[in-house]
Amino acid sequence: MAVDDIKVGMTATGTVTVAEEHYASKVFSGAPDVYATPSLGALIEATAAGFMEPHLGEGQMSVGTQLVINHTGATPPGVEVTVEVQVEAVDRDRRVDFSWTAKDVFADIGNGTHQRFALDNDRFEAGIAGKRG
Repeated sequence: MAVDDIKVGMTATGTVTVAEEHYASKVFSGAPDVYATPSLGALIEATAAGFMEPHLGEGQMSVGTQLVINHTGATPPGVEVTVEVQVEAVDRDRRVDFSWTAKDVFADIGNGTHQRFALDNDRFEAGIAGKRG
């Protein structure tokens, strides 16, 4: 695989400004209009996937296989959230383990871990096709 140039300690950041589509109230009725945990998860995945993309070979993609989210603070609408992912391990040039932290302009709002694998597109699609019947 082509992720052998990824080294422990490398980082990437991603940001989003909290908008209506990110609200917890969009996930379930009665929740407040604040940044939802699933939206935080999407930002973490997008940041890590974006980091890995230039390290992938032709015909490869990365997929998330594990995401641990400790969402420790609420972020109101209109406030920017920043996630930083850091490479903690690279295993056999396929798996990349990340730690991550998130903050808004007021405080740290989360931390956890994320794992991604580099896969061949064709092999992945063949597995999905088998499930479609």
